[in-house]
Amino acid sequence: MIISQNRGKVKKIGLSLINKVKSELSLPVIKFILEMCMGMVLTGSTNVNLIAGMLKEKIEVRHTLKRLHRMLLNPRILEIGNRLSLKESVSKIDRTTILALDGGDLSHQYGEKFEKSCTVKDGSSGELRKGYWLNQISGYNPGSKETYPILLSIYSTLEAGFKSATNETFKLVDKLVEKIGGIGLWVIDRGYDGGEILKYFLGKGLEFMLRMRLNNGRNIIYKGKVMNISAVVPLINRRIKYGNNGRFGSIKGRIEINREEYRITVVSYKDKRNKEPMVFMTNGWIKSTKELKRRIRGYFRRWGVEECYRFEKQGFNIEDSRSRNYDRIKTLLGLTIISWLILIKVNEEPRLKEVVLKEARMEKDKAKDRPKFIYYRLIRGIRNIFSGVRRLFLFRLKRQEREKVRKDMVIQMPLFKNLPFYAMDNMLEYIWLEEAA
Repeated sequence: MIISQNRGKVKKIGLSLINKVKSELSLPVIKFILEMCMGMVLTGSTNVNLIAGMLKEKIEVRHTLKRLHRMLLNPRILEIGNRLSLKESVSKIDRTTILALDGGDLSHQYGEKFEKSCTVKDGSSGELRKGYWLNQISGYNPGSKETYPILLSIYSTLEAGFKSATNETFKLVDKLVEKIGGIGLWVIDRGYDGGEILKYFLGKGLEFMLRMRLNNGRNIIYKGKVMNISAVVPLINRRIKYGNNGRFGSIKGRIEINREEYRITVVSYKDKRNKEPMVFMTNGWIKSTKELKRRIRGYFRRWGVEECYRFEKQGFNIEDSRSRNYDRIKTLLGLTIISWLILIKVNEEPRLKEVVLKEARMEKDKAKDRPKFIYYRLIRGIRNIFSGVRRLFLFRLKRQEREKVRKDMVIQMPLFKNLPFYAMDNMLEYIWLEEAA
């Protein structure tokens, strides 16, 4: 495939995604989403100044910036991005899928004047900074070894209607559970071991593997006695071997939350890397050693959600945004989801994927040397494919200018005039065209 065809295929993938919700969007919004998503992929940033320059329009950059900033105030794009992501993800989720729930932060070290910014704990440095809280659900399929985003939300403790962090978590989880029911294994880290979270997952009969904090005062009922979980852990015999270095054991008990009792299994795991044992709580009484190993393995694969946060911060550099308006920041997050979906779709087309990976020009390019998390290479390959393009999209050109482009292309490639969309003027039919440098 020649370079222009590869560019066209990447842009058509973006268009096909947006077409799934085009009935809810006006034509200017469709154009805006296409421009911003491709701009994010090609610049590796959510910085609107960089994206405006990448579009290379015939007008001054300040006018492009003004239009983009105005369109960023659309409050529905985050919701649309989540809906597209959910629609793409549901078909991939089965009983073996690992569903990782984790919180994160979007912090700005010097962002004192960002609208509705609250105090958050920076996950990288551990320092308290100004910013916003994030919740994300990502999926990992052990069979295909694919990690993908499912849902993403942002909230501030200062915004109107905020109740609690737990309530924000419920809002996100409800959206997914409504679609998939009880399938999949939820893996959850410390910090989500509060009574309300436990009651939610136990009450809905969801499979989960939750890492517990021993100092949170949680009591369980073991052999008819109420005991603190820190006192129960030393009683667990870690007699079962896990891998080369780990051993684990489990006990069956009950937990009482709001006068309701639920069956739970407490697992104690330790290997040479950890001085203290890791303690997990999972739903039901698990008798099968194989099932316990599956759930422990599922928890250790939860790095995928952390890799998702890392990719959003490094691949799209969401903390580099200069927008201080809270609604604009929400919109930018929604656009990063759609941008990532474009990469996922490229990854699902074998021929295009190989071309993009080749264009990434990595030193180790053999299939055996490729990382499991392939999206960094994909974003680099797409960036190289589009390098040297004079104009990213032509749909903002006047009719006469578009005619000139078509005539130039016929001179360069005579067969171009035989293509079915040669005589069409609709924006969506010009989406693949660009002027090569």
